[in-house]
Amino acid sequence: MKNPAIIQIIKERFQEQKMNAEYQLQLTKIVEMEDKFTKEFSKEKWKEYFDLTLEVGYLHDIETDQLLDFAIELIKEIKL
Repeated sequence: MKNPAIIQIIKERFQEQKMNAEYQLQLTKIVEMEDKFTKEFSKEKWKEYFDLTLEVGYLHDIETDQLLDFAIELIKEIKL
């Protein structure tokens, strides 16, 4: 990551933003599907699913950092 300070500032500011309607609808849909999917999980399966969810979240964090770094470099390159 080339711009950790800028990336952190962007993430913090973004977290302060309200979710738009499209995001809220998609989140609701995912939660409902997840509830249906995990309805009959045992305690062990819940732990495995939770661990998987953490790893997926970590992957999304890496992807977000890379996207922000790319965008920052692109903006510098085209001097916006």
